[in-house]
Amino acid sequence: MIHTILTIVFVQTLVDLTTAAVNSHNPCGQLYLTQSPNKSKHVQLNWNFTCDNPPDTILLTLGDPKKSENAKILYRIFPGAVSNGYHQTDYAFRDVQLPGNWTEENPNPDLEAQCFDYYIASVRNNELVYSQCLSIQPAWMSNFGELRIGDMMIPGTHNSGAWRGAPLLIRNYVLNQDRHFWEQLVYGIRYFDIRTGRYGPSPDGLYINHAFIKCTELVPELERAVNFLKKSPKEVVVLNFHQFPYPSDFLISHHLEVLDVIATIFGELIYPLPRLMHRRGPKLKEFWQSGKRVIVSYRNANVVKETSWLWPPVRRDWGNIQQLDQLERYIKTKTVAPPNGNPMSVVMAELTPNYASVLKHVTRNLKDLAVMVNRELSDWLRDNNRSDNANIIATDFFTGNDIVNVAIETNFRKLSRHLN
Repeated sequence: MIHTILTIVFVQTLVDLTTAAVNSHNPCGQLYLTQSPNKSKHVQLNWNFTCDNPPDTILLTLGDPKKSENAKILYRIFPGAVSNGYHQTDYAFRDVQLPGNWTEENPNPDLEAQCFDYYIASVRNNELVYSQCLSIQPAWMSNFGELRIGDMMIPGTHNSGAWRGAPLLIRNYVLNQDRHFWEQLVYGIRYFDIRTGRYGPSPDGLYINHAFIKCTELVPELERAVNFLKKSPKEVVVLNFHQFPYPSDFLISHHLEVLDVIATIFGELIYPLPRLMHRRGPKLKEFWQSGKRVIVSYRNANVVKETSWLWPPVRRDWGNIQQLDQLERYIKTKTVAPPNGNPMSVVMAELTPNYASVLKHVTRNLKDLAVMVNRELSDWLRDNNRSDNANIIATDFFTGNDIVNVAIETNFRKLSRHLN
C-alpha cells in the first residue's frame, strides 16, 4: 500500500510549488507542520480541509513525495470526518540543523526559503493531493518593498528573550519561547518584545527578563540579530523595549546603559524616527534605500524625547485572558490601531495564567497554554482573511503555529491590492 501511494505520487502531474510558496496554493484548504514546545519538539500535523471531497489520509514523510518515489513515510493518520484537526506525532525534531547553511558562522547562507526534510502530504484514493514542507523564511520581506511597515502583517514573539534561564521549579511558568533570536529570525520572526533588567554594570549586567525574573543576557541576543541582518539584506526588524522590570527603580543612568549597548551593536543599521512620516510608516523599500533596517521602540517618554533615533513604543494590545474562547473573540475583533506616534501596533496572541488558574489547573503551564492557542490561531487569522486587519501578531512558542506563512500570504494579498 505504501509503495503504491508513493509510485502514484511520483507520476502525478501537479503544480510544482517552490519552497517559497505557502499553503494558500493548496486546492483543498490548509495543511502544514508545526513543532511542539516539549523537550523533543515533536512534529505536529495540522489540517483544515475545505473542499467537497477531502483527503482520506495524511502523511508525515521524510522528503517530498511529490518529487521522489523514495520519500519515506514516517507516520500516517486517517482524519475521517474530522475536516479541521491537529495531531502530534511521536517523531522528534530536536537538534535539527537549519537548512540553507543558516548557521551563525556561515557568511553566505541561501536567502531563498528552505525546506527541512519533513513534509506533510494529503492523499485521496491513493493519489497525492498536496504536500508541504516545514520551512524557514529568512528573506521573506524582500517581496514587499511597496508595503508600509504599519500596513503589513508582521510575525512576532511575546517575551522574545525568555527562552532559557529562570529557576527550575518555575521555568515552565516563565519561559515563553524555545529559540534564541538567531533562530527566530531565520524562521521569519521580525518583531521582538523585550523586557530588560540590570543586574550589574553594562554590558554584562544587562539581561532580558520575564517580569522580575532574569532569563538570558541581552548583548548576545542583540548580536545574533545584527549578525542575521548582515546576511539577509532586505529584512527589517522591530525591537520593542517594552518593560524595565528590574530593578524596580530603573534609573535614567540604567536607560543610558541600555541605549549605549543598542547603539554600539546596531550602529548605522538603526532607522531613526522620521520627522515627517506617512501615518502608516515608511515603505520597506525606504528602509532598503537608507541601509537602515532596525526600528528601536522604547517605552519611556523622556528617554525617547531625548534620543533622536528611538521610536515611541509600539501600541500593545494585551487582553490578559485565561480562556481560549475569550482569546478567540479578542483576536477576531482587533483591527489595526490608529497611529499614535508609532505607526505599528501588536496584538499579544497568548493566554495568560493568573494565580487562580494556576491553582485550579496545576498542569497548565505556559507550554500547555501555547499548545491550546497555537492549534487554533492560524485558522482564526485565515478565516475570512481576518489577518488583513492585523499589523503585528506576537505569540508564544511560535514554531507551534503557522504565523510566518500566514503573514506572507496576507502580505501578498495586500501587495496585490496595492499594485492594482
